[in-house]
Amino acid sequence: MFQLQIITLSGVYLDEEVFEVQVPTAAGAIAVNADHAPLVGVIEPGILTIIRKKGDALEHHDQVGVYEGTIDILNNSVKVLVDDVDTPDAYSEEEAKKALERAKEMTEKSGDAVALSEAQAMMDRSAVRLQLASLKKRSKR
Repeated sequence: MFQLQIITLSGVYLDEEVFEVQVPTAAGAIAVNADHAPLVGVIEPGILTIIRKKGDALEHHDQVGVYEGTIDILNNSVKVLVDDVDTPDAYSEEEAKKALERAKEMTEKSGDAVALSEAQAMMDRSAVRLQLASLKKRSKR
């Protein structure tokens, strides 16, 4: 077990002992367990999975959307610093699909690098929200 803290711009989202956390990073998804080697990395938009106990079934894993940020691992303490965290219940699949389509249109119509960067960030966020919405849908089956 190790201490996991997820800290957003709004404050502490989570601070508890967990068995494993799976994090989307710039180098690809990583799984962190107790006694992980020290690491500082860049978090990419994606789904972060929290496994509280060894052997927990998939339906007991918590999955949240994270966006740009960093991860710091040292001495069985993991700090995830991100702009924001979204939960599967926050968005419907329909809303997420519409937002993704709007973001794609913005990307195609962007006239400069700044507009393109903003549209790409919106598209990344919308894609993560769509993943979250489909997770919610699967968990209800």
